[in-house]
Amino acid sequence: MKPELDEILKPKEAVLIIGGGISGIQAALDVADRGYKAFILDSSPSIGGVMASLDKTFPTNDCSICIEAPKMVEALRHPNIELLTYCEVRQVEGSVGNFKVTILKKPRYVDEKKCRGCGKCTEACPITLSSEFDYGIGNRKAVYLPFPQAVPMITTIDPLCRKGEYRKIGSCIGTCLTDCSQCRKCPIAKCVQACHDEGCDAIMLWQRPKKIEIEVGSIIVANGFEVLRPITKTNYGYGVHRNVILAPQFERIQCASGPTRGRVSRPSDNEHPKKIAWIQCVGSMDMRTGVKYCSKICCAYTAKEAIITKEHDPDVETYIFHTQLKTYGKGFWEYFQRAKEVGVKYIRGRPAEIKEDPKTKDLVIEYEDLDTSKHGEIRVDLVVLSTAIIPSKGNEELAKILGIELDECGFFKEKEPFSSPLETKVEGIFLCGCCMGPRDIPESSSEASAAAAKAVSSIIRAKGVKYGS
Repeated sequence: MKPELDEILKPKEAVLIIGGGISGIQAALDVADRGYKAFILDSSPSIGGVMASLDKTFPTNDCSICIEAPKMVEALRHPNIELLTYCEVRQVEGSVGNFKVTILKKPRYVDEKKCRGCGKCTEACPITLSSEFDYGIGNRKAVYLPFPQAVPMITTIDPLCRKGEYRKIGSCIGTCLTDCSQCRKCPIAKCVQACHDEGCDAIMLWQRPKKIEIEVGSIIVANGFEVLRPITKTNYGYGVHRNVILAPQFERIQCASGPTRGRVSRPSDNEHPKKIAWIQCVGSMDMRTGVKYCSKICCAYTAKEAIITKEHDPDVETYIFHTQLKTYGKGFWEYFQRAKEVGVKYIRGRPAEIKEDPKTKDLVIEYEDLDTSKHGEIRVDLVVLSTAIIPSKGNEELAKILGIELDECGFFKEKEPFSSPLETKVEGIFLCGCCMGPRDIPESSSEASAAAAKAVSSIIRAKGVKYGS
């Protein structure tokens, strides 16, 4: 069913920020503090992005969510900021100073005004699914908050059915057009009763997609990135050997709010590993994956994970395989030296293959030592792949909607990096953060502030008013 236009929002001076990660949040706060309306639009149920899933940040090893959560709450409470979570951009018309944006708001199947985020519906839900926030290594309920500090703290219900269409869209007790067993696992919709018992009655299984139209003066794209999942394109056994995992998954294992509550364990037997190896540049600068560039931040976050592992347990042997260390940011080289000082062993060599011991599930890494040109072999309990940073899946569609360009790698393209940084070929549309390529958190945040300044300035110029008048 095609959703009808339900709501029109027409602030006179506003900026739409597409993406609710640290870049989008920072850009919105800067716009709002200048007295302009800021809309933060994100396709997920909560703002926060990748930074919310991290344990620590490099090179200071500060708590990631401790830094971001106050900004998330400030964005929620700021009088000039409106959150449009669980939404997608569908159409953009107009020009600088007068963009008309049509947005699709996906149904949460929950009344956002009534939900208190108490979690009673989640406790009652009998359906367990893989958690996207934990990159598949943890589980969540079909009625869920993405993570404990989610903003807004409003429950979302997964409609479960992936095969057909509901006559009652989203209802896990509705009549389905196909013969699928998922719905039958929850024949009485226990979440509805739990919410009723709390006096909220916020569950709305009959919700439909909703169209919203807003008018803004400028747009900032800050929709972030994804990580490559090298299932079949490398010889490292990801998706085959249970004890080969991705760096973001290890990050969630280390995090106190993660599926193991911060206890480092390997997936095959939940035992604490005594030998861990990281392999850098997995998928980066590799013709097999089509990723021709360096992912820039992998060296630093790999060092961070190894350092924190040693802090948790100094007896764990940690190895990092690399071909060339990259020190892009301030203090990064000193950070690598710190890793070596705490006992992290760097091996300059790219592993050729990883084999699994069928009895112990230990992993044997075969590699060439580039310093000695000799064959090497090492046996470890767990392997962590530092995979490539790749563009978001929706970039191509969003670029068409906005009328802007992508570069050869699939990231959004600046009009001119030197004379017109963060600008696109469409006046009034700006870029910041990892939507343009791999960046660390400080760089993403500084670009967000710069993009906010440009967005506000473009509105002022479009109105023909001198700044400060």
